[in-house]
Amino acid sequence: MLAMWVPEMPFQMAGQQDPGLRDRPLAFLGPGPQRTPCLWLVNRLARAEGLAPGDPMDHALRRLPGLRVLDPAPQTWWEAQACLGEFLQHWTPQGLLGHMGEALVELDGTGRLFGAPRDTAARMQRELAQATGWTSQGGLSRSATAAKLATRLEFRAAIGLEEVPEGGEPVFLAPQPLARMPDLAPRLRWRFQRLGLHRFGDLQPVPLPTLAQLMPEDQALAVLTRARGEDRPRLPMLADPAGESRHPWRLEPPCLPEEAPLAIWCLERFWNDGRSPRRLTLRWWDVDGQAHRWQAPETALAEPPVLLARLVEAGFRQGALRRILVHRLELHLAWGLGRPRGLFETPLTRKLGALEPALARLRKRFPEQPVLPGWARRGEGSG
Repeated sequence: MLAMWVPEMPFQMAGQQDPGLRDRPLAFLGPGPQRTPCLWLVNRLARAEGLAPGDPMDHALRRLPGLRVLDPAPQTWWEAQACLGEFLQHWTPQGLLGHMGEALVELDGTGRLFGAPRDTAARMQRELAQATGWTSQGGLSRSATAAKLATRLEFRAAIGLEEVPEGGEPVFLAPQPLARMPDLAPRLRWRFQRLGLHRFGDLQPVPLPTLAQLMPEDQALAVLTRARGEDRPRLPMLADPAGESRHPWRLEPPCLPEEAPLAIWCLERFWNDGRSPRRLTLRWWDVDGQAHRWQAPETALAEPPVLLARLVEAGFRQGALRRILVHRLELHLAWGLGRPRGLFETPLTRKLGALEPALARLRKRFPEQPVLPGWARRGEGSG
């Protein structure tokens, strides 16, 4: 898979609009009214002079008189991120847009269309630069973690592409500091430092039972998998918005609605993900091509996974009244604590999102009890 990164996308866009802003220290103010204006985003030239996000603007200007402070344009950046997603859809249907200017796409299966993965990745970077003027860096690897970290290397190649050969992921990751591991909680990072585990190579030989004493076993397995470069995630469809997923199921052979084990199939999806469903829609197609749709009521979304799976199956059987064979179903889920995930999240939304792993563990520990998300709790309190 290929990890693409457009470094400092907002500053590249500002340099396109005003060439005089290139190769000089820049910063963006924070959005919204502030008692003390503070810096929000800082480019690498300003960071090299000791500035950081959150610094008061007046202190930053006294420290670096040549600093240019710009007004933020989140809507423009959001549209640019969407433009990046549309560009990637021309090359592969599977991918995941991350933070601003970051993307992870799957190139397996595109060889007949575009050639070898390395040639495809280099061509994608060239055409992105031609279409948008953005300079990008790429990392190519079978491991998602290795691909992401490869984009942050200092490249010697002019095309800005680093390839980690298959089987060489542990060697590549070994000298990398654990602080760069994606999705590693600060609490775990602190524990690893106390134990003398500072780099990926320090964590790679640790047995799973030993690491499971510091964290839940499933979380320990995920950390070890990333540290050893063995993570091979199945990426969602790029056409799906962030925080949403589609799960198709083709029935072979087609069967009557009461014969489809829909509850078991849904329960597996709910159980494996564990996040709070914000919206749930089920669609199915009869063998003659007629489509049907059922959406779960909001009151059902806070139910335990076992009960929610049964409710989906009951809604499907109540809506399938034609007494005709069904050959395809699709489950569309929107995840999150009551709101979609945006490019720039508010502190409250970020805190609620950080609760998701704890809620997932509670759902698996108490499968028969409803675990209500934060937005539902607030709704109850206000009522």
